[in-house]
Amino acid sequence: MNNEQFLICDCVGSSSFEILTNEGAGSNPGSVRFKGKFQEADIQNKNKRVYSYAILERERARLTPIIEQNRLFGELDHPADSIIHLENASHLITKLWWEGSSMLGEGEILPTPAGKILETIIRCGIPVGVSSRGVGSGKQVADGSMVIDPSFRLITFDVVADPSTNEAFAHAVEDKKKQFYKHESKSVETTIQNKIQKTEAKIINSTNKTSVNPQVLIGIVKGLLEEKSK
Repeated sequence: MNNEQFLICDCVGSSSFEILTNEGAGSNPGSVRFKGKFQEADIQNKNKRVYSYAILERERARLTPIIEQNRLFGELDHPADSIIHLENASHLITKLWWEGSSMLGEGEILPTPAGKILETIIRCGIPVGVSSRGVGSGKQVADGSMVIDPSFRLITFDVVADPSTNEAFAHAVEDKKKQFYKHESKSVETTIQNKIQKTEAKIINSTNKTSVNPQVLIGIVKGLLEEKSK
């Protein structure tokens, strides 16, 4: 494999976030916080990629000062590039630590438009997942998996919908250009429509858990997904 760098995104699986507190802390009182598994080391994930503990720990240590300065933003769904877009920020990553080979993390939902959508979805009991976003390359090995090499640079952790299916992707990164190749066989329009349909069904099924009008939530999420398709 050549040395070309790619945007690599991976979700470790379905994660129902635990609401830790509604009291908040620091500069964002009244915030909602969550925790869950963010990454796994030394194991082939569902996208047939393997991250070593050494690389992930190096990146965790590198990002720790940024986390401590309240500057590690995450987005609601992955963008198509390696840039953190503040207009789409939904949460802050506030802590990363290890339990065995699992990297766990905590986050705080921001009172931004994207953050309010995320909070509503979580409070409706709809499962979401955390997916890492980074830039790097890897080497294909005999069993068909790709071992991520030391060039990998972790950018952040985004929150994604429908984590029970393979939603991870890889985009080529070229001097901030948004040229990319897709591994999925489906078109962008089909993928987005499928997301909308799945989200509608999940929201309708959750109406016995909340007083929020499900059609309002469907409209919000649909608008978000359609916006990201532009």
